[in-house]
Amino acid sequence: MSKALDKMKGFVKSVDLIVEVVDGRAPLSSRNPLLRELAGAKPILLLLSKSDYADPKITGAWIRYFETNGIPAVAGNLRKDRFVTLLSSAAEPLVKKKREKEARFGMIPQPIRVMIIGIPNVGKSTLINNLAAKKKAKVGNKAGVTRAEQWIKLNDDFVVLDTPGILPMNYPDAAQAIRLALLGSMKEEVLPTLDLSIALLGYLKENYPDSLRERFGIENIAPLSSAEILERIALRRGLLEGSKPSEEKAAYALIKEFKDGILGRLSLEIPDA
Repeated sequence: MSKALDKMKGFVKSVDLIVEVVDGRAPLSSRNPLLRELAGAKPILLLLSKSDYADPKITGAWIRYFETNGIPAVAGNLRKDRFVTLLSSAAEPLVKKKREKEARFGMIPQPIRVMIIGIPNVGKSTLINNLAAKKKAKVGNKAGVTRAEQWIKLNDDFVVLDTPGILPMNYPDAAQAIRLALLGSMKEEVLPTLDLSIALLGYLKENYPDSLRERFGIENIAPLSSAEILERIALRRGLLEGSKPSEEKAAYALIKEFKDGILGRLSLEIPDA
């Protein structure tokens, strides 16, 4: 991680704007403080990705929260929304000094050099493919797909630098680590699937009970334990170990459907919670 950060520091000097991509379902947990320090005085635009997976009311609250704290922020569906237009309108106020300097020297406006940063699996490469309107960066719904930096020219207005996702070495807040594991930003073997599913079920029971009813047909989940819910999921899906319902297989199915947005538009954290 330290080698990657040192390499990225060299690139920061040559860019005009940093776009930090976070997962819209947990935008605070999915920010890496080391990457923010790396940016220094460079302007930052925060992009809440996967907004089509997140609770829209909570996403709106997060946008207001960040802007109140002086951080320009936007949200969107990286697979459908056209981000070139959004980036153009959001970037110009943030590169005002660059434009003023060019005007002083009688230069025509130069392309804005943008560095895309973020932790693994928040959608950096998907964003670049969206901006370029074609597949230029390798993508995947798991941590560690982008392995090296790459410059990509989008058009005459923008050149972007894709960078590998970087996580801090440790997370003292266990709840934050669980959120990141559920989002797929940590490798699956780091935290046990069954433990993650129990944490997710506890959160869904309290905040989104209808998601379990609508997806798995489980009525009145309040009195049910996590083990009982997993057993019902296993029975409904035919996830068996021999002739018995498999908690492990049900846990994996639950987490995958959350990660892929199939359980509905759900957020894992709210501002100031």
